[in-house]
Amino acid sequence: MRGLAMRQSAVTFKAKGLNFEGVIATPDDAKEKLPGVVICHPHPLHGGNMDNNVVLAVTFGLVEKGCAVFRFNFRGVGNSEGEHTRGEKEYEEALGALEFMRAWDQVDRNKLGICGYSFGTRVILNSPELQKHPKVFAFVSPSFEALEGSTLKRNKRPKFVITGNRDRLVGSEGLDTMWETFDPKPEFQVIDGADHFWMGMEPKMADPVSEFFAGNL
Repeated sequence: MRGLAMRQSAVTFKAKGLNFEGVIATPDDAKEKLPGVVICHPHPLHGGNMDNNVVLAVTFGLVEKGCAVFRFNFRGVGNSEGEHTRGEKEYEEALGALEFMRAWDQVDRNKLGICGYSFGTRVILNSPELQKHPKVFAFVSPSFEALEGSTLKRNKRPKFVITGNRDRLVGSEGLDTMWETFDPKPEFQVIDGADHFWMGMEPKMADPVSEFFAGNL
């Protein structure tokens, strides 16, 4: 948005025999290899898809910072094949998206990050296999439960968590204690007035997320 010069390419990629749809967005004037970020969207059974307001806001913010961004639909969403598995197998297409982005001509394969929003954070936080590949992680409105039980706690790579103080799914007051179980602790921001859906407050979330990736990739 905001007069952004951006190129978007609709693509199809495979993971475990299924076809998935996605969109890769890059700055229109990019001449060098770019850092790449994959974004995992919110819960498919509650209307979540790759065109969600949070996903798009983060996409635009990252492209403004000079990143390539790959957003995609999980299984059973839009034109992506397969059926929803309550987060059990969705990591497979997230891995497929990372591999696809790693091979994209404009992307620096050594500078890959991953971002999740809501359900998308749970896919990342619960998958040790997926966690091996990105160099940087960001989580928008993750659930307390997903953070508490995550296998990412001992991953040394940079991590960023952002939530709103009106988000009923994340008790931000309990997160300060939880960070003691992470080594190292993630960067953490709470945005006043924001709830789980970020309607009308997308820039307050997308700007710090984008700055985090730009500063760490």
